[in-house]
Amino acid sequence: MAHFSKTFGVIAGTPVDTKMGVEFLRKKGFDAVGIPTASSPEEQNMLQYQKADTLTQKVIDIIEEFHKKNIKSIMIYCNSLSAAIDFNLVENKYPSSNILTPLQSYRNLASKYSRLIVWAANAQSLKVIEQILYESNPSIRVIGVTLLPVVNAIENLMPPEDIFEKFDLANFLPRSFGAEGLVLGCTHFPYLKKILEEKLDVAVVDPMEEVLRDFVLHLNAF
Repeated sequence: MAHFSKTFGVIAGTPVDTKMGVEFLRKKGFDAVGIPTASSPEEQNMLQYQKADTLTQKVIDIIEEFHKKNIKSIMIYCNSLSAAIDFNLVENKYPSSNILTPLQSYRNLASKYSRLIVWAANAQSLKVIEQILYESNPSIRVIGVTLLPVVNAIENLMPPEDIFEKFDLANFLPRSFGAEGLVLGCTHFPYLKKILEEKLDVAVVDPMEEVLRDFVLHLNAF
């Protein structure tokens, strides 16, 4: 394992989900500082679809800034950002860093579930998530949904109850599918986790919880 530092550097798509990532880690007992790659969901979406090389370089530049502060534990707190960049290039450039992304959870999820609904921010992210799930478990059944306007509502800090009503999330799950889990395939969506658990009759899965749990277990093994 690469060197572990108690402080995490958080990289996400916008200032809002970067702050969410920092708060997520602090609640788990870690120190964290964050730097976003864009100023809004629209800018992030444009970078992901039109300027992936530029976005990869932005991530590299941010990691370089963290390294100058001796921060070598990195969390990319964004599914769509993780899916858009050349992650192998980033990882190979910084072998001394522990770089965590939500995409690292999906192989394990594929072994735990046979029917999942994956809710992502955009289709690019959904495609990568589904690919990992199917490669890991060819017999898994997946329904994929994208809903970027919900991301915008969360960015604007609309109350979860209002988002649930506005986007008719009560009818989000196809009842005939028999889903075993609803995967929050965007790091904005844990903002809604509590109300989803209250209102929907399905397990709500936060991939970053899975990734951090596995990371801590791995640390404790040493």
